[in-house]
Amino acid sequence: MLKLTQRYLAVNFIAPFVMSLFFFVAFLLTFQLFRIIKIVISKGVEWSLVFELMGHISISFIPMAVPLSCLFATIYTLNKLSDDSEIVAMRSFGMTKFKLFLPFLVLAIFIGTCVYSLNNKVIPASKTQFKNTIVRLTSRGVLTDIKEGKFFTEVAGVTLFADKVIDKGRKMYNVFIQQEGKGNLLEQVVTAKEGALIKIKNEEWSIPSVRLHLTDGTIVKRFKDTDKDLEKILFKEYDFPLASGGAINHFVTKDGMRTNSELSVEIRLATERARAKNLSWRETEKSMAKTKLELWSRVNTPFLCLVFILVGFSLGIKHGRGKRKNTSGRALTVLLSYYSLFFLGVSLARKGIVPGYLVVFTPTILAAMVGVYFYRKLDWVS
Repeated sequence: MLKLTQRYLAVNFIAPFVMSLFFFVAFLLTFQLFRIIKIVISKGVEWSLVFELMGHISISFIPMAVPLSCLFATIYTLNKLSDDSEIVAMRSFGMTKFKLFLPFLVLAIFIGTCVYSLNNKVIPASKTQFKNTIVRLTSRGVLTDIKEGKFFTEVAGVTLFADKVIDKGRKMYNVFIQQEGKGNLLEQVVTAKEGALIKIKNEEWSIPSVRLHLTDGTIVKRFKDTDKDLEKILFKEYDFPLASGGAINHFVTKDGMRTNSELSVEIRLATERARAKNLSWRETEKSMAKTKLELWSRVNTPFLCLVFILVGFSLGIKHGRGKRKNTSGRALTVLLSYYSLFFLGVSLARKGIVPGYLVVFTPTILAAMVGVYFYRKLDWVS
């Protein structure tokens, strides 16, 4: 049980932590607001649904915002207590460094446990709800947004043009489609005499699968770094996917939308597929990089909360009057070094050069070593 002074320290930490968390979530949310506002203006979305979307995306930002909030809230709390000489008073009646750190340690464990629990099911569910709702809203106007004689570019990587459009976009004539390629495929160009939009709804999410049924046309594919540069296909009938399952199906299924157990299953299945294909270690790691990084990042976040609180504690306590130190500058240096090393490692992991767990945990271990170093340097005698 924490003593009165330790409970006092914990209470002083809570308000700055909540305010920091709100600030960082709001800051990250601004990057999504432009996208949401664009949908509101073009699709006529109800404001209640807009606030629901903002709630879902805000929840998904919590794992990124919590470690930062832990660091800055700890520094702010201890800076303030040091300036008010309360830390000196606590030291005067025999509080050791560990006893002073204990309430922050308890809070770090509690916060880390909460974030891990949220990362398991709640946050993947929120991401799924957000992304599928965005897809549903984006495709809401597909039937009416296609105009004759004008280029339609709302589907990512696809440009559509039709000489004549009737029945609110459901029927088109002299259709031209240009689609960006992936890998060795540079692009794909589809032309057809007629086209008809087919819309099928998914009952669970009400997400329409929009396909363009084309007749009497050709498909021209342009390649790079292959034996053939061009490939031409003639067809009588062809279904070109516009939404959910076609040009933007990658938008609906991401590793961040899976639970921890689903990520583990996905890694196991990917490993089995790699073995069946006799892939090298580097090719195997590259194929599973994103999934492994997502899983290990979720495991790492609780430890990162603890490490950042340790760093904040070690840097936040001032050495008394007349002995100032730039705690914010040091904290910012640690923070920038951590994320620079982390993102450098992520780029290497996605190329299959280093394993995902090494990328995720190495910066955390180094930050912990920095925290321990400054913790041991704290002058507790004079």
